Amino acid sequence: MHTPHIIGNYLTVLSPIEGAPAARVGLLAGDRIVKIDGRSAVGIKKVSEVTRRLKGPKGSRVRVFVQRKGQDDLLEFEIVRDRIEVPSVPYEFKVAPDIGYVKIDRFSTHTATELKAALERLKKERISKLLLDLRGNGGGYLEQAVTVADQFIEKDRLLVYTRGRRADSRENHYTQHNPVVSPDMPLMVLVNSASASASEIVAGAVQDYDRGLIVGHTTFGKGLVQKQFLLKNGGAVLLTIARYFTPSDRPIQRPFVQGRDAYVDAAHDDYDPNADPDSIAAKPVYYTQILHRKVYGSGGVTPDVALKRDTLNTSEKRLTWNHFFEFAHQYAAEITRHYPEFDTFFKQYQPDRRTLSAFRQFLRDQGVRFTDRDFKDSTDLIQREIRRHIAQIRWGRRAEGRVRISQDTEVTQALALFDQAEALLASRTYHYNRGRTHVPAPAAPRQGQIR
Repeated sequence: MHTPHIIGNYLTVLSPIEGAPAARVGLLAGDRIVKIDGRSAVGIKKVSEVTRRLKGPKGSRVRVFVQRKGQDDLLEFEIVRDRIEVPSVPYEFKVAPDIGYVKIDRFSTHTATELKAALERLKKERISKLLLDLRGNGGGYLEQAVTVADQFIEKDRLLVYTRGRRADSRENHYTQHNPVVSPDMPLMVLVNSASASASEIVAGAVQDYDRGLIVGHTTFGKGLVQKQFLLKNGGAVLLTIARYFTPSDRPIQRPFVQGRDAYVDAAHDDYDPNADPDSIAAKPVYYTQILHRKVYGSGGVTPDVALKRDTLNTSEKRLTWNHFFEFAHQYAAEITRHYPEFDTFFKQYQPDRRTLSAFRQFLRDQGVRFTDRDFKDSTDLIQREIRRHIAQIRWGRRAEGRVRISQDTEVTQALALFDQAEALLASRTYHYNRGRTHVPAPAAPRQGQIR
């Protein structure tokens, strides 16, 4: 069973995974679990206790009692535990009449299969451009990154290689199939500072082969291969044995000289060294495989186009996810009564003055301090968050995703850049047609690149 979220004193179901045991028996978003196998679940504070009481062997049973808004009596559900596969590709849909959008959350064992199915569904909707979102994707399995990149780049191309200190330790990974996405379809890849590891392999390969436009913010810079060695006392040691390199030979890994904390903090601060001319001047320069565009190594993947960050003001930072979810849970039934179908809600609903006044009172009841000016300055964020949380509670994660992306300022900026993606693809195609498509055989990294 998927672990609920602790909101206040209650275990609250957020969005049941389609096809999972909780969804099959009828649990809904917003349900509060008040008893588990006859024992009270109110007041649980630790996620570990939630996990211990809800999870168990496949085929075993757990009985939960649920408090549901609009129901006077508790509802009882018996759930047969099962293995839960959380999708790594949560949704795909059109974001414009001819533009498809697909999100990859992480690289798990089934990511490439899920992505191929999502791309095939989008192709049936006759898209002519594609936006691939890797923001917040911290990585995962190397082989899945390779198989994902395989779906965008021509067959028999080097996608990534790893190399340790020994000259004979290099391992090459190539595309093995014709791409799922037609080579003449403009492609854009969204990344940010939380895109790491496998995400950087995909973004780096797309950029190095000039296959698509990389937009967003410089990626995390995690390009290490680690191996686990078990110890006799039951512990384990993780040792770094190699580094990732993109097809242009550039290393992904950022310098680690000041320790782990500084390394992590530097990835998420407001300073982007790859956007600083002084910092770039000290970085090794590499060139893309077809158009020979300049790219930089040793610091993640630098986007071709940097996007303006969507930052929160001080009062907005005080508004937590829980505030919006709890409020939406209270009002979702009333609001969606006027919008029985999601498409109508998506096209027409916008929180009105009455809803905003109710949310203002809700925040006061929760003890959140703010001024009238604070609330006014945060109105756009409040409207967006109420809208998407209601969609989540009423119609699930896919609906929430459509609302989220339709309100995403970075996606909006990216959509306006497809003319650049088309120009890049046209230039790439020209070089192909001129017969200058030879990709050199993989060569060992230049001297001094592994440090």
